Amino acid sequence: MNKLMAMLILGLGVSGAAFILSVPLLFKSNAEHFELVVVVGSAVVFGIFAVACLVLRKRLNRLTN
Repeated sequence: MNKLMAMLILGLGVSGAAFILSVPLLFKSNAEHFELVVVVGSAVVFGIFAVACLVLRKRLNRLTN
């Protein structure tokens, strides 16, 4: 379980970095469809990793108590 939590945190960091790097694409004057898909995709993946980390942390807390 701890290895899974570590991998989720690593994925959260990588997807967060991708999201941060893709945000400037929104401020271009002619944002193409592909660029918008990249921004939305990275935001969704970041959200999935964040929710998975929170759920797994709750389960780990229940097991230790």
